[in-house]
Amino acid sequence: MLRAMAARSRRATETCLALTVAVVLADSSIVTLALPSILREYDATVFGVSWVLTAFNLVLALLILPAVAVARSRPRAGWVAGLTVFVLASIACAASGAVGTLIGARVFQAAGGALAVACAIELLARLRGSHQAAAPLWGTAGTIGIAVGPAIGGILTELLEWQSIFLLQVPLLLLIPVAGSPRPGRAEPGPGGSLDLRPEVGLALLSAGLTGALFLLVVLLTEGWGLSPIAAAATVSAIPLATYAARWVSARAGPPSSAALAGGIAIAGGLAALGVLPGASWALTLQPQLLIGIGLALALPVLTIAALGGRDPRGSRAAATIAARHAGIVAGILVLAPLLSAQLTAKQEAATDAATAALLDAPLPAETKISLAAALGDRIEAADGRLPEIGPAFDSVSPPAGDEAAYSELEGEIEDQVERAATSAFSWPFLAAALMAALALIPIARLGTRTGGAPWAIATEPR
Repeated sequence: MLRAMAARSRRATETCLALTVAVVLADSSIVTLALPSILREYDATVFGVSWVLTAFNLVLALLILPAVAVARSRPRAGWVAGLTVFVLASIACAASGAVGTLIGARVFQAAGGALAVACAIELLARLRGSHQAAAPLWGTAGTIGIAVGPAIGGILTELLEWQSIFLLQVPLLLLIPVAGSPRPGRAEPGPGGSLDLRPEVGLALLSAGLTGALFLLVVLLTEGWGLSPIAAAATVSAIPLATYAARWVSARAGPPSSAALAGGIAIAGGLAALGVLPGASWALTLQPQLLIGIGLALALPVLTIAALGGRDPRGSRAAATIAARHAGIVAGILVLAPLLSAQLTAKQEAATDAATAALLDAPLPAETKISLAAALGDRIEAADGRLPEIGPAFDSVSPPAGDEAAYSELEGEIEDQVERAATSAFSWPFLAAALMAALALIPIARLGTRTGGAPWAIATEPR
């Protein structure tokens, strides 16, 4: 009886700790589908609002390694403190009244999250005896959190408001009394030897490329093609679904180095496919997303286990893999957001020229054309470097009796021009993301030259 109760208590503790990792890492991407709403509410720029993502990931990447020192000495106290700061900062995010305030609250949220995750990983390692033994649990939780974050954020934004994303994290404090204390002692020290950072480099480059799926695709679906947040959430859920479904593939994919290489190729290929879409349709994004999801399932677990199987006497490689992932996300955003802004500006001008030509050629009275041109000009000016929403412009002008069909046809033609411009504007950023993911193949390919079979033996266990 006592043994069964102890086992249940341990499972409850492990679940709470894994949930901490999943929720904190989900916050690195959960606001992605809320960004368009934040963009409009605060009248910000695409690059400016991208810092709602960048600030969190940057602080998490910078602080999680220093947090390991607290995790080694006071893991449970650090976990409680970090989780408390994370939740309080989440409340501040929901209450923010300006984009600058929101970004500042995200900084504190990431600081608390970094401490909570570092301590959760250490506690899991103590419960399971070593960091390598704990890696499958927190690694799976973190990967699922990052992958499902955008979809969850989109659903909450559509059904409630974007602020609900942060308010619904308040119940995390209930995990503190549920989680018991782990058994005394420390996790087994990791192996010695020379330091090999190739797994972290691979993780960073893949994460930089994945920013294309977590950031660019969402903005394209909502701002470019006009999908609602819940429709965009349903669309991007293809990635986590593919990641989950591909677990059986990853367990049977042959040597781990080959599986990781295939995963990197799949991610780069999926991103490249998003860069050459033949039309503006959400359905066209599904196959590339499936490739990306399968690539995640193949590559990320192998790279994480490879890092933990290398030199790690102080037990800090687990935190280093998370730092590498989020540093890669930051690098991806800093490269892709300015590129996207420049492309949007250029394509906005092209769309404006095409709309002007269509307006001039339309079989409508001159008075209607003049009124509509003024309304479209106001929408373009209000877009401020973004692709304009033309629906309100057409709604503000009434066509003469008998010209409704021509008026509706003109609206459809101009909307088509805007969608084409949006699709084209995202082409180079997606291809740049694919290039970053492809660069990860270099360190991944060299992992196959490692000696010693222990790290790879762990990686081949069914996940």
